Amino acid sequence: MKDGWLVLLLCIFAGVSFFAAMMFGVENYSVGKVVDTLFWGGELDRAGGILYEIRLPRVVAAFLAGLMISISGLIMQTVTHNNLSEPSILGVNAGANFAIVAATLVLPVLSFAAMLTAGFLGGLVVGVIILFVTRFRSPIHLILAGAGISLFLYAVTDFLVITNNLGQYLAFFTSGGAAGVSLGQLGVIAPVAAVVIVILYVLSKELDVFLFGEEMLASLGQNQRMYQVITLVCAVLLASMSVAIVGNVVFLGLLVPHIVKMIAGYMHRWTILYTGLFGGALFMLSDMAARMLNETPVNAIIAMIGLPFFIYIIRTRGRKYA
Repeated sequence: MKDGWLVLLLCIFAGVSFFAAMMFGVENYSVGKVVDTLFWGGELDRAGGILYEIRLPRVVAAFLAGLMISISGLIMQTVTHNNLSEPSILGVNAGANFAIVAATLVLPVLSFAAMLTAGFLGGLVVGVIILFVTRFRSPIHLILAGAGISLFLYAVTDFLVITNNLGQYLAFFTSGGAAGVSLGQLGVIAPVAAVVIVILYVLSKELDVFLFGEEMLASLGQNQRMYQVITLVCAVLLASMSVAIVGNVVFLGLLVPHIVKMIAGYMHRWTILYTGLFGGALFMLSDMAARMLNETPVNAIIAMIGLPFFIYIIRTRGRKYA
């Protein structure tokens, strides 16, 4: 019963966040105007055109990206037995970023689907390298390896961007944000994301077993490596798709799963749903705040929201997570 009420509250929170994000920004609109544009259609005036063609894709992209990043972080933390894992720490963001920029330079007319594929492959390769180097060892090994490889890839990416006059790419990937996303692009990503999340939900019981450690996995006879590969590939795919539409978003994949697990526990049947809804709503609100503050980098907004909570985690649970 508690889980049902929590789902309802999160759905309401996500709905309120959606309408708030549609209403507020550089220009503000009434809730009646938003409802009229979304549900009644007809001939659109200037305000309706802005809401439907510019703001709606941006808000939906923010929700989808926040959902994907947060679920990706949750899965990475579970499968690596490391509560400090998230896409940016595992180098997935840096790998996807590098692969997308490199593919764009090789094929300037690259389709959006091809860009997603490049980002996925880049993120997957880098994530596998970091996990192989650290061999799922302590958080400090993971952080050092991830930071080192990520910094190297960011430096190479910056070099490619600067030498090829792609300044707009650099600004987009480093600051994060959902500006410029089209409904067509979302139509490519949303079905893939839905399939991946369904796969993870089906595997929720197997993910729960990972919480008990490797000895329990062995005693239960679970094929640990197979499920590690499947779920990590799903997590990397979600993170890479988010990079393709909103750039490098840091901290969200670490922050949201921790909040959800503190409130609702660890069972993945529910935490996948909770994490997705809460992460999507939080990113919508962060992107809205970025618009209202003259397009402030959304990463800065997320850091301001999450830093006090993260300090609380370090002070109260630092020994457990380190």
